Amino acid sequence: MNLESTNSPEGWPEKCAPSWAFEPGHDQSLLDTWLFKLRKERYKSRLSSKEHDFFVAEIADAVHVIATDPEGQVLMVRQFRVGSRTDSLETPGGLIDPGEDAITAAHRELLEETGYKGFNPRLLGAFWSLPSLGTSRIWTVVLENVIKVAEPHGDPTEELQLEWVPKQDVIKHIASGEIHHGCVICGLFLWLNRIQLPMGTSVQN
Repeated sequence: MNLESTNSPEGWPEKCAPSWAFEPGHDQSLLDTWLFKLRKERYKSRLSSKEHDFFVAEIADAVHVIATDPEGQVLMVRQFRVGSRTDSLETPGGLIDPGEDAITAAHRELLEETGYKGFNPRLLGAFWSLPSLGTSRIWTVVLENVIKVAEPHGDPTEELQLEWVPKQDVIKHIASGEIHHGCVICGLFLWLNRIQLPMGTSVQN
């Protein structure tokens, strides 16, 4: 990532170009964990010349998988989320490993979390999950005609329950609050409305 770039992100409109410029020499690493890095960076407004320190959480990109069967049902997982302190109905997904592209990560995450394999991969693009603070982008991949090929083998702390949701019921589950993960809602919205986001590279550094 070029912090001093004056251009918009790859594939995005020129109006997305940054109006604040990174000021070298002021950045400071505050925390470094296996999941994220926290740092402080200084930026200067190109419009007003004001300067301000920002806190930035550097987190790897992630992928969400919209996995469907021939009948149009969506394979979802229900799991506990500590941030919301709730059980959450979600599309399968997880962090993209270094050197992986989004489609490879989608196949891996779907197999690990559900034991299913999908076909005809389609990449819908990516959006920033928390642009005010985090660097992570969420990629949405559609996999069709999924079949079970193995038993799930997710992370040791994951306790996932698999559920099939008919396509026509997705909006109802969002409206009721049962599907309440913002990134999942965005991905499903892209899929339901056949929206293709601008494309940059999906390979995780």
